[in-house]
Amino acid sequence: MITKTQLTDDQLLGRIQDCTLDPTDFTHETLLRLTWVLINKYGLDEAIVKNKEIKENYFKTALRNDKFNITLTKAYTEILHHFMERSSTNDFEKLLREFPRLKYNFKNLVKTHYGYNILKEHRKEEPTENGRPILFTF
Repeated sequence: MITKTQLTDDQLLGRIQDCTLDPTDFTHETLLRLTWVLINKYGLDEAIVKNKEIKENYFKTALRNDKFNITLTKAYTEILHHFMERSSTNDFEKLLREFPRLKYNFKNLVKTHYGYNILKEHRKEEPTENGRPILFTF
């Protein structure tokens, strides 16, 4: 994971926006942190829109992949916002410690939130030829 000591929130956001973040650092936890930054900066509704735009651009430009899952991106934003509202902390790492399901059991949170497996229903991916991690296939 990219920690706050390695990149500030604004640096992380900037590197994903300009597609200079190393794809190996584009992990589930990084996506949660990006979402957390966007919610704090813009509020829920605008964060959903910006998260979609930023991630879709990163997929196309940095990952050279068109298998972007818009439904899952919305789920990241809505689910994280739900837990942020129930938390007493304003610190991302403390939020993950308070609600470890965000980090370790996100797939089931998505299934609970939507009532079905959006990962299975919306898209399947094949492994990439260059060995990059396949995102969102838990």
